[in-house]
Amino acid sequence: MMRRYALAVTLIAAAGSACIALWGGRLEGPSVRGAILGAVLAALGAVFGMALLAWSFERGARHFVGAVALGILGRMTLFGGVLICVGLLRPVNYGMTAVAVSLLGFFFVFQALEVLFVVKRVKGSRA
Repeated sequence: MMRRYALAVTLIAAAGSACIALWGGRLEGPSVRGAILGAVLAALGAVFGMALLAWSFERGARHFVGAVALGILGRMTLFGGVLICVGLLRPVNYGMTAVAVSLLGFFFVFQALEVLFVVKRVKGSRA
């Protein structure tokens, strides 16, 4: 299950990044790089969060709830840290708004995919 999820996340992030790069003519260079950074960060957060969930499935409800909480906290720390760094350091190569919008958009897409995989896993274990 984890391999399929990681493959799906990677394919979605790659396709999204390719679309961002192709439509980059409408955006400035820093915005394109910022949007791709957001996609990569959201993908990393999604894969590591799901790995934590996959680890907790066979360990009971207490571990599962802990993994969900730790996954949320870890992602928000990663995302917040990067946004703070981009916002405070103001690197010329990255657009702050593009990072934030891309990160948020890909985060919701990957959350929907994660819920789909978890529901499928729970249904499969009950059958």
